[in-house]
Amino acid sequence: MGASSSRALARLGLPGQPRSTWLGVAALGLAAVALGTVAWRRARPRRRRRLQQVGTVSKVWIYPIKSCKGVVVTETECTAMGLRCGKVRDRFWMVIKEDGHMITARQEPRLVLVSITLENNYLTLMAPDMDQMILPIKLPSSNKVYDCRLFGLDIKGRDCGDEVAQWFTNYLKTQPYRLVQFDTNMKGRTTKKLYPSEGYLQNYEDTWDELLIGDVEMKKVLSCPRCVLTTVDPDTGIIDRKEPLETLKSYRLCDPSVKNIYQASPLFGMYFSVEKIGRLRVGDPVYRMVD
Repeated sequence: MGASSSRALARLGLPGQPRSTWLGVAALGLAAVALGTVAWRRARPRRRRRLQQVGTVSKVWIYPIKSCKGVVVTETECTAMGLRCGKVRDRFWMVIKEDGHMITARQEPRLVLVSITLENNYLTLMAPDMDQMILPIKLPSSNKVYDCRLFGLDIKGRDCGDEVAQWFTNYLKTQPYRLVQFDTNMKGRTTKKLYPSEGYLQNYEDTWDELLIGDVEMKKVLSCPRCVLTTVDPDTGIIDRKEPLETLKSYRLCDPSVKNIYQASPLFGMYFSVEKIGRLRVGDPVYRMVD
């Protein structure tokens, strides 16, 4: 997801960015799970619903550092703060400039070449022509907390230290960078009014309103507007700013009545909120819940 989709979510107070498909045929319907977009209600009225299987979970990915490579896992927990696998959470780390503004693959496309492995209480970072960097998951509480800007929203992030900051600075070679980590006690993004998803319905998954995967229930929030981040080649770290956007714009633009939400971005995929938290596993059937 690029700037347009992230701006759309920011206007709603929602998190941003799924980059690659991770659920086989159900991938388009579950983008918000990888994002951590959550509107969980502890108690809600139950109603009878028929289950129609529409897919099977073939892969599950989490993205510990925003815009860096994902990590394949066999199962993950859907929490009120997004996906979690053991002690590692989805997009709880972010590269920033020294003034606190976030940096993603829109500005630094080579971030997509940074790979991550998880072991015990550490993340191991690897990138082309760089020595590996080992980063502890738990940071000292004495580390500086930065005021950060994320798609126009103010959040907090704890600095991960000079060594990893120098590692990203040396790798990207453009300006000084820092790596920060979010934790559940810090100020994050708040959920505001959720708009209905509207647009031209072109794919079968556009009609999925509610899903059940494992014991996780999800509800469709809005369509996903795509932007320039989709044009970054994940194998080379090169951005061309054209495809697949040009092709998508030829048949996936929104209805004029909701242009104030989606602007001129093509729609591809859906955001779902988590209505009931639980676990997702590879092999789980994906059910559409129908009244």
